[in-house]
Amino acid sequence: MELRRLAETAEAALLGTNAEVVFVDAGRTTDDPTELIDAFDGVLVLGGADLDPAFYGQEPQESKLYGVDPRADAFELGLINAAIDAGKPFLGICRGMQLLNVAFGGTLIQHLGDDTIHSVSDVNDVMIEHSVSLRPGTLVGELYGTDALDIRSGHHQAVGELGEGLLVSADAPDGTIEAVEAADGWVLGVQWHPEDPKADAAQLVTLMSEFAAQCVDRKGGLSLSKPVELVEAP
Repeated sequence: MELRRLAETAEAALLGTNAEVVFVDAGRTTDDPTELIDAFDGVLVLGGADLDPAFYGQEPQESKLYGVDPRADAFELGLINAAIDAGKPFLGICRGMQLLNVAFGGTLIQHLGDDTIHSVSDVNDVMIEHSVSLRPGTLVGELYGTDALDIRSGHHQAVGELGEGLLVSADAPDGTIEAVEAADGWVLGVQWHPEDPKADAAQLVTLMSEFAAQCVDRKGGLSLSKPVELVEAP
């Protein structure tokens, strides 16, 4: 799975809404997340490496953890909390959803077992196709107007204990939580990859269009023809 390519696909979808996209290198930036959030209208955190288990109160339990970067973890968690506190839209994809759950006090499953449909990959480098069930009355359920989607995903970790204030929005056939959202505000995380080039392109367009529209609403009802600044922290 090429993270750069996925980021470029997500960026293209946002640019198609006339949004302005600013990338932040979470592992290198020296910006204060609480100050940075003031300059932007929404936050998107994409996929990437595994989160340091220390951030959700656990010791590493698996030798298959990879790419752990506590500095990037701390920055992105701070950015998520700052966005929530400021009432700004947040969208997390894959790792972004896992960070969202941890930001709300939840935990992660450090490695999905062989009895799951996600066991084809020891890390996050293999995409698989499977269905997800969308729960009625949720942000993602109302967004897509259906009770199921066929999606592309690539992850060896997943939400464990759900964070306080979050709701489950979607599930995989093996019981893995595939989407979560906050009880208040427009705060959504999806575990799958709508930005994968082999995914149904309409799913990404629908998701990014709604995210951009929510950023406009929080800014004061501006037209989408006016650029909206968004932070995307890969």
